[in-house]
Amino acid sequence: MYELIKNNIEGKNLIVAGDNILLALSGGPDSVFLFHNLRKLRETLSFNLYASHINHMYRGKDAMHDEEFVRQLCHKYGIRLFVKQKNASEYAKELKCTEEEAGRVLRYGFFEENLNALGGGKVALAHNLNDQAETVLQRIIRGTGIDGLSAMSFQKDNLIRPMLNVSRDEIMNYLHENNYEYCVDITNTQDIYGRNKIRLNLIPYLEQNFNSNIQSTLYRMSETMERDKKIIEKYVERKFDEVLRERNDRRIVLALNSLKTFDIGEIGRIIRRGIGELKGNTVNIEMKHIDKAISLINSGKTGKRINLTEGFTIEISYENLIIKKTVEKAIDFEYNVVLNKSNYIREIDKTLFTTVSDIKDISEVNIEDKDVISVDYDLIKGNLVARNRRTGDSMIPCGMKGNKKLKDIFIDLKIPKEERDSRLIIADEENIIWLEGYRINDKYKVSAATKKILNISMRRQYEQGYQENSN
Repeated sequence: MYELIKNNIEGKNLIVAGDNILLALSGGPDSVFLFHNLRKLRETLSFNLYASHINHMYRGKDAMHDEEFVRQLCHKYGIRLFVKQKNASEYAKELKCTEEEAGRVLRYGFFEENLNALGGGKVALAHNLNDQAETVLQRIIRGTGIDGLSAMSFQKDNLIRPMLNVSRDEIMNYLHENNYEYCVDITNTQDIYGRNKIRLNLIPYLEQNFNSNIQSTLYRMSETMERDKKIIEKYVERKFDEVLRERNDRRIVLALNSLKTFDIGEIGRIIRRGIGELKGNTVNIEMKHIDKAISLINSGKTGKRINLTEGFTIEISYENLIIKKTVEKAIDFEYNVVLNKSNYIREIDKTLFTTVSDIKDISEVNIEDKDVISVDYDLIKGNLVARNRRTGDSMIPCGMKGNKKLKDIFIDLKIPKEERDSRLIIADEENIIWLEGYRINDKYKVSAATKKILNISMRRQYEQGYQENSN
């Protein structure tokens, strides 16, 4: 087994000298098998080995026993261990998902924390050949395509699976031959979860009635699908770039009309590609989600939205299709504006700059400067505030005569609903003076009678050299 794992690592370039390798160590036979093989290989291959254990707290004393076992195992061999206790059942209620899904979110979030503490590295997962077969069957049952049939790979981003071609029987034989202890999770022997039912009921039935080597067959099929998937991914990447309008860590914006010109298969792939970028993976994204997204695109109705798993949504906003993480409504904020100084608005991470100056003639005002807003300072009533919108807000847009509700202005500007609470408003004690990204209030426009002006500008991040206002 030692040579097989070593060949996997070297042949597939899973680990290079100097790597920080964080082993997901549950205490079960699979992770203990990988633990002993990696600790023997760490000097030969010159990498640093660490372990991570998360106690989901839904098995009571058994969970505490597993945690203590892992602690003692790592202590015995001098392996640094990261441990976290978090109730997966309660977390599942927060996320409105199953305990299995919540547990996965917790584990991978903890892995990321650990790697950050180490300054980077890779996570070693103890998935084996049997796990691969179970995953393929599970995805077929849910509904899947080539991506699902390719199942797990030896490496994806910073996740490595050095024992993916090792069977469960080989693992158990290795542990028994070397007298290595391990923990037994009793829930793995109970058909209370979908995956357990596949392992305990479906696979034995298929082996007895159709193919005695079904698990190896499914594993080989997944390898073939993985090769085909890589070819398709290169094509999809080009198509994705053609319709991409905006991307950040919270959302992906795609050109809706361009997307509609693509084949239905291309659209599905592009959507999956976008979800994967935001989510970090496409786990739990099923065909039903992709089909719902395609139906949404065909509807073309702005404001319409569908919910995915783990707090992700897809919605239409005018000419855009937006894939995003669900975020809580922005908190109302209001700051007193200090003139002739910078004013940092923490909630939107922007800095407001104001200057007051005298003018002798209106020609001195540079109306061509789109980055600076100028208003008649003497028309301002009382103190200035910087805030976000409130119910019933309205203003007289420059060049118009009547009041217009901010809600209608946002609709005219096609500002997505989730962005409206983050648009900055400058107001005095009576009126809105300026709405970020829009016009000033007509009441405050500069005229031939203006003697003093207030210049307003904004920048996306605080710049050194200015005094921050933290009132």
